[in-house]
Amino acid sequence: MASRFLREDLSLFSPYSVTYSPDLIKLDANENPFELPDEVKERIKEEFTNLHLRIYPDPTAFELRRRISSFIGVEGLNESNIVLGNGSDEILQYIFIAFLNKKDPVLYPNLSFEMFSILSQIAGARDIRLDLNESLTLDLSSLIDGLSKYNPKLLLLCRPNNPTGWAMPEEELLVILDKCRKLDILVVIDEAYTEFMGESLAYLVRDYDNLIILRTFSKAFSLAGLRLGYAISNEEIIRDLMAVKLPYNVSIFSQMVGRVVLEYRDIILSRIKIIVEERERVYRKLLELPKVRVFPSSANFLFFYCEEENLMDKLLSYGIKIRRFEPRQRLLENAYRVTIGKREDNDRFINAMEEILS
Repeated sequence: MASRFLREDLSLFSPYSVTYSPDLIKLDANENPFELPDEVKERIKEEFTNLHLRIYPDPTAFELRRRISSFIGVEGLNESNIVLGNGSDEILQYIFIAFLNKKDPVLYPNLSFEMFSILSQIAGARDIRLDLNESLTLDLSSLIDGLSKYNPKLLLLCRPNNPTGWAMPEEELLVILDKCRKLDILVVIDEAYTEFMGESLAYLVRDYDNLIILRTFSKAFSLAGLRLGYAISNEEIIRDLMAVKLPYNVSIFSQMVGRVVLEYRDIILSRIKIIVEERERVYRKLLELPKVRVFPSSANFLFFYCEEENLMDKLLSYGIKIRRFEPRQRLLENAYRVTIGKREDNDRFINAMEEILS
């Protein structure tokens, strides 16, 4: 029950909610199934002994931003084009703080990252959701029409999309960016899962001064527990975000770990190939099951429908947890998302599904 001090417009607010279940086979949160390699952990331990925990961290995280710009590898971009956050969703919150007024319209797909809706409500924005088609993709014509009809202050997209795994083609995004530039609409593209599709649109920030790209260390770099993300944009937008962010939002430890994993990025990111191969294998297995309709994915998870009653409870009896969506809309009825884990965990999931649906 809320206190009497809560804003009236948040009286019906539903926060983001997850259940912590470390003892189960966790295939529910899109986490990387692989821990950091031992040699990386040893290097982190060594670096930790040199940290001065009594002093505040660099509020600009200059050195880590410099290394991220090198990792991105886009000519003309440097540390001035990057801002860091305690997770990319913190930066998304700063975007709402810096650029939105109360009642400003925000446009995004109706089946996308849940924080879009949550942050819109907190900011007092007018959130407008575009319907997906039956293949769970967004028609370019519908999006262009929505931009013209609603003229939003902010357009939010995920590529690949969470929770469906669909990635909008680059040529369609270029059409959207051109339209948004004409209408002076700020565009945020969340690339949390971009490493799993093998391409990024970060280079476009050189050409579009209304574009922000969000990236994270949580997924491909196996650092979900650390909470470290960043945004890429032009220097003016980055300065705006730097101005509203909390001064020491990224800890001295997080900055150090970020620097270390980028040194070992070739080793860490080499595991992506395994995850992608497993994703395609699990996808093919799910295609064979009765009562299941699974969708292709460019991320590290699969979205599917299943008509089996109490599927979640039955999977939990096997010690397996996936994501079940509350049926707040038609497209979420009997909807589930499974994270791609290690091969043995994926096998246990598939075997459980085969037994449950037999």
